[in-house]
Amino acid sequence: MIIPVRRISHLLRTRAGRLLGLSQDPSTPAGRGTRIGLLVSGAFLVSVGLLIVLISSLFLVLAIPLFLFGAFNLLNSRRKQLSLSRSNLLSLSGHLCATVVLYLLFTRILWVTYMTDSIVGSYMGVLKVLAFQNPYGYSIKPFLDQFSFSPSFYTPRVDGSFEFHLNYPALNFLSLLPLYAVGLHDLRDGVFVFHIVSVLVIFGLVPSRQKALSLAPFVFFPAFVASSWTDSVWAFFLLAGTVLWYRNRNMGLLMVGLAGATKQIALVAAPFLIIRLWQESPSSKLRKTLVGTAAMVTGFIGPNIPFMLSSPSQWWAATIVPYLPGGVVEIPGGIGLSGILLRAGISPPPLFFVALMGLVGIGSLFLYATRYSKSRYYVWIFPVMILFFYYRSFPNYIFYWSLPLVLEFFRNRPALAIWHFSPFKGIALRPTIAVGLHSLRVRLRVPLLASLLLTTIFVGAYGVYVSSSPPSRLDVRINSVSDPDGIGAATLLNLTLDNQTPKPITPSFFVYWLYLPFLWSSNSTRTLGPMSSASYIVTATDGVGAIPRSTSFRVYVFDATTGNLVGQSLALTPNILVPTLANHRFKWWTLDLGAGTKVPFGWKLTKINVDQFASVIQGLDENKTTGISLQLNYSTPAINPERIMVSQKILLNATTVNLSLFDPVATSTGTGAVLGIVVTDGAHELSYIFSNTTAKPTFSASGYNATTIVPIAASAWTTVSIDTNQVWQAQGWAVPNQVTFTIFLQASSVGLYSANIRDVTPPAPAK
Repeated sequence: MIIPVRRISHLLRTRAGRLLGLSQDPSTPAGRGTRIGLLVSGAFLVSVGLLIVLISSLFLVLAIPLFLFGAFNLLNSRRKQLSLSRSNLLSLSGHLCATVVLYLLFTRILWVTYMTDSIVGSYMGVLKVLAFQNPYGYSIKPFLDQFSFSPSFYTPRVDGSFEFHLNYPALNFLSLLPLYAVGLHDLRDGVFVFHIVSVLVIFGLVPSRQKALSLAPFVFFPAFVASSWTDSVWAFFLLAGTVLWYRNRNMGLLMVGLAGATKQIALVAAPFLIIRLWQESPSSKLRKTLVGTAAMVTGFIGPNIPFMLSSPSQWWAATIVPYLPGGVVEIPGGIGLSGILLRAGISPPPLFFVALMGLVGIGSLFLYATRYSKSRYYVWIFPVMILFFYYRSFPNYIFYWSLPLVLEFFRNRPALAIWHFSPFKGIALRPTIAVGLHSLRVRLRVPLLASLLLTTIFVGAYGVYVSSSPPSRLDVRINSVSDPDGIGAATLLNLTLDNQTPKPITPSFFVYWLYLPFLWSSNSTRTLGPMSSASYIVTATDGVGAIPRSTSFRVYVFDATTGNLVGQSLALTPNILVPTLANHRFKWWTLDLGAGTKVPFGWKLTKINVDQFASVIQGLDENKTTGISLQLNYSTPAINPERIMVSQKILLNATTVNLSLFDPVATSTGTGAVLGIVVTDGAHELSYIFSNTTAKPTFSASGYNATTIVPIAASAWTTVSIDTNQVWQAQGWAVPNQVTFTIFLQASSVGLYSANIRDVTPPAPAK
């Protein structure tokens, strides 16, 4: 048994060494591309280390190894005698180390909760399947509430509603279900596993001289996964299809079908792969093409069959209907043509973009088929070109095609000149006129045809849109922009709409200042009659959609009945004053990605020795329109006390405030928990402890710390005034640029504790 074990061990080491590029002759020097890859790996490590330091100096110890490793790779990238195998190993080790640390940094510290409704839909799919239920018959709204999503995190429609259905095929959640079942309950961890496997596959299959450089395009992908993009799953199946293509084309097409069964956009590559199959089949082209097409269809339908049989109508309505013209339209935008047109104030209907995608697709198929010998390995570029014209061309729809593209490119090293668009290349300097014109005409043929095709596409599609454009148009005037609750961003707009057409309009309002337009609510849902005007008060649904100070924005008005854009305002930059203390009445709430729950906008929630998912903060009423309640359930004795804090950075003179407090007896006695305020600049710390056991205020100071015990009434609303600025300067401490103002509740013994704060306001000016 010893000999077979040794042979198996030797075989595994040999194959692993070949995949990792370690089987090269140690004397083989690293080429320029390998050294560039090693340089990128070192820079990646150093960048992650710098990010850790910027987040908190407390993590400096964790950043030091990254700095050292990164510096080591950077220095080695300058060594021309470094061996190829060693360079590959250092590049892979550095990339994986930085990738894992960056992912954990984002998901465990910065973004501890989900950020997109798409991953919440996948999460619902996993749970419903485990409960033997069909997820396509359920709304994701309860799950969005479970993760404390604010309306700005929903997917809005142009009619003012939201999309609350699971719109992806079954493999989107079935592929993550096994990983969830073995304990990876954060679906991002499962998606991250797909990403790591994809990177290792690419690194293992490209030639040794290209391995280090092949990692460079994926340095940003850990952040994409941490931000709840699930696209690494369908991209993995596309990559698997690329790998299997050279072994068994039918299996490769099956993988592409599985990619489409994960996310529908993967099927954009299907026609190009059918052409590739036809071109690369030496005989029986029709039969092999039909078999390959059947394999792809099987890959798509196979994972969906149980849900199609369970409820065909629900599956069709969830996965197919939203992508067909005529349904309820989601708000357009992205990094493609729709986003460009929206910034220009043009929002054609989805049918316009469908027609445009069809024309671009036909042109791309023609070019791919007629220039196949030069473009066969660039098959993954054409879906990017087509999706650029999709009406919701998000970055993840574009970036993730790079996985199969990188493998094809580095593995086959195709020529970069797919079509000769340099008409004067190769023409003699002094040809005869006839020969020169003939050569120029031949070389201009392809670019002229391509230009003519694109011109026809744009002019024809735009003509179709203009000819079918509804006559309803209205003038949108912004009368005022305000921040009535002092959160430091515009939350209220006064608008006047002037309907200049003979058709009624039911307006829905979107404010565009960032990546996608945010839906704002209106004080009126009435229809604006023909040839009439009306004023509207529109309000941000939460702090995320509020317009930041000094940020240009536009207001887009859609007709909720037809789904068409009917008017837009001129661009405007709000002149919002900087509040001394933002959101002092705690009226505006939004999801805090670092805390994983809703918190008052402008305030940061911090937990110490408290379960990450424990609910510790809520509004004083159901709608969270004013005030906060801090809550601690200290059920397990620990060495260190539990503490929850809400804080924000402000000027020192803004810390002179009046607080309206309600402190229950169990908290204010100090026997179990204590409510207080801390003001610190990082070096000095001034504390206020509220208690009903003290009749008079007491003050104590020691070095860089000072503490004031403030008497309050137990179990009654009490107004407390503190003058931190005066006390600070009385200690002789230097006045800092900013201080951190923190309200905290701390428990040191078993019990259920709470404290309420209605507002924190500056004192009224003296008369």
